[in-house]
Amino acid sequence: MTGLIRTFYLFSGIHGFLIGLLPIFIPVILWNKGLNLADIANFTALTALGFVMAMLAWDRLRATAKWSLIIALSFLFEIALVSLLLADNLPLLLSLGALINGAAGCFYWSTQRILFQRVTETKNSGNTFGNFQILLVIVLKLGVLIGSYLLDAAHLKILLALYVSLSMLGYFMVKGSLASAVELLEKDQPKAFSFVQIMQFQDAFKSKTIFLIDGVFLFLESYFWLLSLYLLTQQNLLKLGLLIVILGLCLAVIFFIIKKRIDHSNAQRIFIVAVFAYALSWLLRGQLSLQGDTLYLYVTILIIAFLTSFFRLAFNKRFYDLAERQQAIRYIICKSYYSQFVLVLFFTLAGYLFSSTVDALQQLQNLYLLLIPLVFIYLFYGDKNTTKPAD
Repeated sequence: MTGLIRTFYLFSGIHGFLIGLLPIFIPVILWNKGLNLADIANFTALTALGFVMAMLAWDRLRATAKWSLIIALSFLFEIALVSLLLADNLPLLLSLGALINGAAGCFYWSTQRILFQRVTETKNSGNTFGNFQILLVIVLKLGVLIGSYLLDAAHLKILLALYVSLSMLGYFMVKGSLASAVELLEKDQPKAFSFVQIMQFQDAFKSKTIFLIDGVFLFLESYFWLLSLYLLTQQNLLKLGLLIVILGLCLAVIFFIIKKRIDHSNAQRIFIVAVFAYALSWLLRGQLSLQGDTLYLYVTILIIAFLTSFFRLAFNKRFYDLAERQQAIRYIICKSYYSQFVLVLFFTLAGYLFSSTVDALQQLQNLYLLLIPLVFIYLFYGDKNTTKPAD
């Protein structure tokens, strides 16, 4: 395993475990602190703003090859976030905490995407992303299992001590691996991009349009769908953790079966099927009820998880394949900027529209159903004449 590949998997795996340990539960933690949907939406909007602000610094550190500092900050921001999540200071969490959450997301996801782009080729992007997803499923769910138990048992000091210790260990492990990979990582890195360069981004693949909608769906998947699952499991944190783990194990098996085949299939046909499957997943989200049969509920949740993961596999293959056909670093950075700009606007509006007098689960389900037509915009993404199976 080359140094760069080792660095990618170490960085992704350690952060994945740490995210599962606590940050994955952010919407649930906010809900249990007495916040409503409007408050959580406003927190999400401020998180996106923090991401954009951090992106300005991250891009300049990337351009000047300050990779060791980038790695260090990715862990420090997460430690600061977790400290605020476990502290009893709600005003500080909803302001500074949200901004730090955005910065932590920026330094993790932006770095991970650059590393992934550097270890991937067009002919194996689906397989590589599948391997990454399997790793992430395993370590994230292990973190979820431990984190949900410690949260449910209120062992907050133990959780914080564990988080800080593992973050420090993780930093030195990734830094040690980075030493043998830094030359490959620094190769052909462009200068930091100006705001004008970001705004002028355009290509023939409808990428800008896709960037504008994809962030909304990603945050709905990671924040508000998790909150829906919590409400559907009678607000039982341990039960939610076990559900996430079981779903993850099932999906790991599925990814193992399909990850290599996607690179040797008709990419356009796979992508179309994945988009319609994704639309179905949001339809199913909007239909679930606490009053239904328990077996039906959990089977439907598993189907939703599979349809969503299948779409993300197909989408990310297309995203990285298209990035390779142009200036990849700029393409990845523009994705972040455009997605986060829209998130600020969308969730600010959502925070205004959400009502504290209406059932939260019903409001979320109405939102899921309302956004289904937007899913079909993904069908316009990419060049349909050049998305053939890899050799």
